[in-house]
Amino acid sequence: MGLTLSAVSHQLQTLGAGFPAPLLERHGRHVRPSAAGQALARQLAVPFASIDRAVAEARAARSVLTISAHDSLAAHWLLPRIGQFAAQCPDVDVRLAATARLVDLDREMVDCALRLGPGGWPGVTAQRLLAQTIAPAIRADRLVHGAWPRIVQQGKADEWEDWPGLGGPAQMSVPNRDLTISAVLAGSGMGLVDLLVTADQIGTGAIVPVGAVRATGWHYHLVLPNGRRPGPAVRLFRDWLLAEVEATRLRLEAVNAGL
Repeated sequence: MGLTLSAVSHQLQTLGAGFPAPLLERHGRHVRPSAAGQALARQLAVPFASIDRAVAEARAARSVLTISAHDSLAAHWLLPRIGQFAAQCPDVDVRLAATARLVDLDREMVDCALRLGPGGWPGVTAQRLLAQTIAPAIRADRLVHGAWPRIVQQGKADEWEDWPGLGGPAQMSVPNRDLTISAVLAGSGMGLVDLLVTADQIGTGAIVPVGAVRATGWHYHLVLPNGRRPGPAVRLFRDWLLAEVEATRLRLEAVNAGL
């Protein structure tokens, strides 16, 4: 117990002082529970057992991992893979929040985030994962049907300056990269897609990059809050994520080599 004999004796005296009948009886150098002490022990056995069960359940409780991820990355890359992580770590429950905004990890109780941007965010530690690269792509069955409209992200029409000869004269404007990907997958035209986000669709041949690859200057990062030591679930997710990103990087290198 980490207590001296005198400290134990003092605690027993303090305990007995609160009851009208003595809880302990001395027999020479030995101390035994009195009848009142035995009765009290029987009454307390059930609530103490409940406390023991509650503590054991709390210690055995499943870990909950809350991840914030950039919406396009979450929808097209992370969700198809997160089941593998769940299978490898069955004691971890994953909560995924998909958003393009910068989440306050501490205020919103988020364990980690996958962010796209230049890095250097205050209050967090950002581990660079992979550069964002884009290229024109079209659904595979549209390649033989002539010039299809360019799918242009609003406010970023100048992105197409690196590919002046691709796409038809018509244009379709969409508000973000996620809808660009959806439009390409729907066969609506040719769009500039994020190669990491669409790695699976490119790998299966559903969409086909048709122009040179360009880096945007931004990177994907794994972001952790400063001042909070990563728990076991976060460390497991980080190790799994790094392996998945590396596997995707190798696949993209093969794609880039063919363009």
